[in-house]
Amino acid sequence: MSYELLKKELQHVSHKVYQKGFTQATGGNISVRIPGTDYVLIKRSGVSLGEVSREDALVVNMDGEVIEGQGKPSKEIGFHLGVYKVRPDVNAVVHCHPNYAIGYACLGEELPLPTVTARKLLGHVPVADVAPSGSKELAQHVTDVFTQYPDIKITLMKDHGVCSVGTTLEAAYNVVDLAEATAKQAFILTQLRAGVPVTN
Repeated sequence: MSYELLKKELQHVSHKVYQKGFTQATGGNISVRIPGTDYVLIKRSGVSLGEVSREDALVVNMDGEVIEGQGKPSKEIGFHLGVYKVRPDVNAVVHCHPNYAIGYACLGEELPLPTVTARKLLGHVPVADVAPSGSKELAQHVTDVFTQYPDIKITLMKDHGVCSVGTTLEAAYNVVDLAEATAKQAFILTQLRAGVPVTN
């Protein structure tokens, strides 16, 4: 996939994340490795995922320095680069704020996996400890989870959101999509067990 096609895919996946309601306002950030290089494309700071254009994809090196593009990279660049460094199998990172998954994240609970699909495709969804957005501490917490559990595809982030990974941007997006649906299903199950009527 060429450099320009990656920018187009980053734009497309950004819009899907926003349109599905997986993030709000200017929250969330997405990145992807540029194959055959030590560079990463990442969304610039301050732009809504719903309005990302190809020009909003900045090229950065593994130290977080902007090599190409205008503006500052996402403030969460620290854990994006941290994950790439400890997980060479990962080529894309999607961070966003889906509501049901955040519910479990705020409780500090690992995501329940009530369905065979979730158990097969997600396997294990741990929780990264809380720290201020954009901080070195948060970057370390997220990186540590992906180091401790080298096979996971997504982690909850306490009081914050989720961070998913994949071999492609589409794959990382699909993990978020499944995780949020799983969180909703787990919530519905708790309501049914408690005898609470469930409505859409």
